[in-house]
Amino acid sequence: MAQKDWEEVLELIENKSPKLFEKFLTQDQIFLPNNMLFNPFDTNHSNFRASDLGKDKPGQWIPIYYFKEIPKYFQENGIVPIRAGQAEFFFYKGKVFFNLESVDFKKIDICKIKPIESYIPATLKAKFQRNENAYLNKAIALGFVNHFVSDKELAVFEHEVATKGHKRLLYGQFGKIKLTNMLQFKTSKGRKPINPGFQFEIDLVLESKDEIIIFEAKTGNKYFSNFSLLQLYYPLIYIQSIIEEPKTIRTVFIDITTFGNTERYRMMEIKFENDNFDKAVVHSACEYGYENVCTKT
Repeated sequence: MAQKDWEEVLELIENKSPKLFEKFLTQDQIFLPNNMLFNPFDTNHSNFRASDLGKDKPGQWIPIYYFKEIPKYFQENGIVPIRAGQAEFFFYKGKVFFNLESVDFKKIDICKIKPIESYIPATLKAKFQRNENAYLNKAIALGFVNHFVSDKELAVFEHEVATKGHKRLLYGQFGKIKLTNMLQFKTSKGRKPINPGFQFEIDLVLESKDEIIIFEAKTGNKYFSNFSLLQLYYPLIYIQSIIEEPKTIRTVFIDITTFGNTERYRMMEIKFENDNFDKAVVHSACEYGYENVCTKT
C-alpha cells in the first residue's frame, strides 16, 4: 500500500533535514521544496526524486489516487505529494481530494432521455468484463453524457491512426500520455512546473464545435466517497498546452456504480477558476440510473 511507502519517505526526509515539515507548516509557502526550504538531497533541484531517497519502483507509490494512501501526519496537516515529473514530486499544502459525499446529485428521469441511436450496442448490454472505457461508451450510447453536457451535436474527438493498408479513425482520445513539454501546476498563491517525462492517464475526451470535454471515470460496487482532483487537472492543463485554437475546456468526473442489474452514473462537472487548482467549484451534478429497461409510470 502506498501509505507505507510515504511513511518511509517522510522518515527519510526528516532524517536528512530534521523538522523540515514542521518549518513548512509555519510558512506562508504552499510548496515544498521552495525558495526558503530547499531540497535537502539536492539544493539545485526544485523537486524531490525517488533516486534522492534510494527508493525504487516509483510508479507503484508516487501516484496517489485516494486520501487513505497518504500518512496520517500528512492527512492531519493538509500536506499532499504531487507528481511533477519522471519519478519526482513536490509537496503541496492544500486540498487535493474532493469530498463527493458533500455533493447533492440531481436524479434524472432516464425515460425522458433518448439514446444517440435507435439501438443500444449488444456488446455494451452483455454481461462481460467491462472496464471504465466500456462504461463511458455505454453512458454515451444511452444518451446520458449528451444530456449532462447539454450539447446535441456532441462529436467524438477524432484522431487518425495509420494502419498497414489504410487509415482509420480512433474515436475518443484516451490512454496514457507522456509529457514532452513543461506544464504549470497553477494556484492562486503560486505555481510549480510539471517537468517533461511525466506520465498520466486520460479516460476520455469528447469534442464539439466549441468545446472540449474531459472525462475521468471511476467504477465500483459502491459510491466513491472522494477522488483526486489531479485526475481532471493534469488532462486539463495538458490539452490547453497542445490545442492551437481557443476553445472552452470542461472537466467531468463520472462515478459508475454497479450492483446486480442496476447501474448508476453520477456525473459532476468541476470548474477550475482561471485554471487555478485551488479554485475548483462544482458547476453541476446529476445521477442517472439504468436497469436494462425503462418502465414508464
